[in-house]
Amino acid sequence: MAVKSEKTKYFTYKGLPLVRSKNYIYFGDPSKTHIIFITILDSDDNKIPTKVSVELLLTDESLPPMERLLKRGEKSSLYEALDIGLIWLQRALK
Repeated sequence: MAVKSEKTKYFTYKGLPLVRSKNYIYFGDPSKTHIIFITILDSDDNKIPTKVSVELLLTDESLPPMERLLKRGEKSSLYEALDIGLIWLQRALK
């Protein structure tokens, strides 16, 4: 469940910031070396995502966009995307 922290102005999920802008979701701390970027590709009539793209990106803006992309996958729900994204992010930040 997303909880709004008193210290920050962002919602958090499992202790990490979660920011949505239209069909894009950024998951993770942008001050760290990696972040998860989720794109909602399709949703049903109730606006529940049914197809999402999840990517593990480097936060180094000096690199070209294609070199920042480390992993990419598609999932059938937002929960699955957040779940695999959290695993990728934890492994990358170790």
